[in-house]
Amino acid sequence: MTKRASRMKWDKHSIKAELHRKEWTLTEIAAREGMHRTTLTKALETGTGRGAELISKYLNIPLEELWPNRRERSPHVIYNSDKHGPSASQKKRPLADTSLSEAEVAA
Repeated sequence: MTKRASRMKWDKHSIKAELHRKEWTLTEIAAREGMHRTTLTKALETGTGRGAELISKYLNIPLEELWPNRRERSPHVIYNSDKHGPSASQKKRPLADTSLSEAEVAA
């Protein structure tokens, strides 16, 4: 089975069919792992998250083989304007509670 599985091009239908061949359903896996069935259904579409990891585990096939185009989780990065400078949206404006000059009031 492993040799055939490694040559297959996996899509959501073939992944689901392989689960059924191993006598698993998404509902059974979800109930056994304590999560909602739609988590696994979404994982079939995206190949990401805990659902995809569980599908991979139950099929004994690596994530990278089931979803070769899946994107790895990227760490959340906060833009550091001190290091990279202000972005275009951070324009120099007077603060709301500062008084305006006569020229600014006239404009």
